[in-house]
Amino acid sequence: MTFTIDKFTRALAWFLVLDVTVVSYAERSHFVTTELNIRNEMQGLKRSEIVYHCRAINSGLEYGWRRAKKPSLGHSFRVLLEGGQKLEEEIHRCHFRSVLGTADVDIRMTAIDAEICNYKNGCAVHFVTPEGIVYDGKEWNFDGRYPKLIPRSYIEAKWKPWPRRGSQSRSGGSQ
Repeated sequence: MTFTIDKFTRALAWFLVLDVTVVSYAERSHFVTTELNIRNEMQGLKRSEIVYHCRAINSGLEYGWRRAKKPSLGHSFRVLLEGGQKLEEEIHRCHFRSVLGTADVDIRMTAIDAEICNYKNGCAVHFVTPEGIVYDGKEWNFDGRYPKLIPRSYIEAKWKPWPRRGSQSRSGGSQ
């Protein structure tokens, strides 16, 4: 008799584990992938190298420090975004450094951006230029009756110059 009760208990436990797994998977929305593209376009400078670090705020993913030594070099990061019934926005906080100073940009992405990226190679690119960080991509225009994609290009952040070091003299108290 104890043998059949033990089998029944095991079968019930497996059934509960399977039920919880199926229910949690059914409530989960689907995920899509897109790209976060950053390119060095520091033309005309003696030292055109850039260094940058990006971090996803909501998911906590760290993309690490990257370096692009010459113009036209850069990186593309694969980004996993949550889509489905609820449209979650992921914010990527990027910190840039160059000979001109520093710049901070918050890049907001949704699953809709993944659809734009798959549509005729419409992925947005963030160019690092001497003027600052420039967004170049497509955005939805909702002004007309039907929304349509239009090309957009604008400066997201300008360079903040490095603080001047050694501008105050260290006279040691002499007057």
